[in-house]
Amino acid sequence: MHAGVGYSDNPDTASAGASAAMNALRDAGRDDPCDIVLLFSTSRHDASTLRDAVASVVGPSVGIFGGGAVGAITNDRFGYAGDQIAMACLWLDDVRADILVEGGLLYGEMEVGRRLGQRLAGSGATPESPVILFYDAIDRTGGNMRLIMATYILAGIEETLGWLPNLNGAGLQGDYAATPTMQWVGDGIAQHQAIALLFSGDVRVDSVIMHGCRPATRYYTVTKTDEQVILEINERPALEFVDELLGGAISPEDYPFFLIFGVNKGDKWGNFDENSYANRLCLGIDRERGGIVMFEPDMVAGTDFQIMYRSLDLGYMQPRIDGIFADIGNRKPVLAVYINCAGRAAGYGGVDMEDAVMVQKTVAGRAPVLGIYTGVEIASVEGRPRGLDWTGVFCLFSVPERERKND
Repeated sequence: MHAGVGYSDNPDTASAGASAAMNALRDAGRDDPCDIVLLFSTSRHDASTLRDAVASVVGPSVGIFGGGAVGAITNDRFGYAGDQIAMACLWLDDVRADILVEGGLLYGEMEVGRRLGQRLAGSGATPESPVILFYDAIDRTGGNMRLIMATYILAGIEETLGWLPNLNGAGLQGDYAATPTMQWVGDGIAQHQAIALLFSGDVRVDSVIMHGCRPATRYYTVTKTDEQVILEINERPALEFVDELLGGAISPEDYPFFLIFGVNKGDKWGNFDENSYANRLCLGIDRERGGIVMFEPDMVAGTDFQIMYRSLDLGYMQPRIDGIFADIGNRKPVLAVYINCAGRAAGYGGVDMEDAVMVQKTVAGRAPVLGIYTGVEIASVEGRPRGLDWTGVFCLFSVPERERKND
């Protein structure tokens, strides 16, 4: 397996697509046709024009998969909230990739998950199989914005399989305003799809979570919910409870994209372990009912949580990324995929240092980097894939050393 990445922020879509594709081929150092293209762009680009431009370079028969991203990252470029495009060309060589596309997310995430589970089973997936999931996270068909839920997709997959594979992924959106975007699904474009890439053979995907958050409070308990709306905490109205807890230092109108709840899936009374936390970001408030609206619906009644604070020091990232490279031993690193919450961008989150720069400096040319800024991230917490918020998920694809014949 081999990969090359390309980037462009040219506002002219046709020129941007062709340039990114040529950069990816040049980065790979191969002149034979690639097998798969992973393509991501902001909502400023027309999906059909962009696809045609990429296909004009890589060839019309190559399957192109991907969708919207708030921004993009490669080894030496990054940007967000503009005209960014990033892509990876993949040569499978001695490995196999089954790409499973299921539509209908508007009509039930659980059912889409069930169908994906059936197809994963049919493709021979096991609990150890590496799977990357990209799904359209935005529904504006009803006028207002509704988030499509990773929690339900994963529940559907697990209901069918009886377990979840080694799954990482992202909920895709094209900008901070959650403008509807299209997806690339092989030989065409579509919307509201889930795309699962199942790798077999000798491919391994190791991943690590980077929240950069630590607990700021003791545990509190959710006592009443309605889907993703937390209505009561410790049997009191949620807005009232949090406002009193914070001493009015932050207005409830400022909770969206700022207030973070951490759910510890490990030892509640042990030493802090970032890998054990599933963080939940506030999406909005429900003034009428005194509720707090979260990005995912899994903080049900009985869930214990802590309010988290964000670290302004990104130094924690380097040892975690270096650890992944150390863990693969003598294997060949093929591609680093960085799935990054759009809220972590310095220009949005109000911090001085870009975590994209830390990723670039730490990888330091050891593997091609394909990074995207996303709405929701998926990674394993305490051995179970979960939808996450305010998270960077660093995934490293590797193959055995013997495959270096294509370098």
